[in-house]
Amino acid sequence: MRKVRASGPPKLETESPLLTADDLAVWFHCSRRAVYDRVFRNQIPGVVRLGRRLYFDRVTIQEWLKRRLLGARPDDLEMH
Repeated sequence: MRKVRASGPPKLETESPLLTADDLAVWFHCSRRAVYDRVFRNQIPGVVRLGRRLYFDRVTIQEWLKRRLLGARPDDLEMH
């Protein structure tokens, strides 16, 4: 099993507009495999597929997390 880097969440101002699965795993405090599992179950919005790799739109993920943290109902969390 590959370890996820533990450097903390990516810097918002200087980073790419796309997050990697490893970046998201750090944010979610889970493994990269758990991120991929959630993607394949359509539980994470903002997925960008480039070849065989998955990336995540930073703005979409941040808005989705804000809505979840503010207690939006699950049916309000529309997947993109």
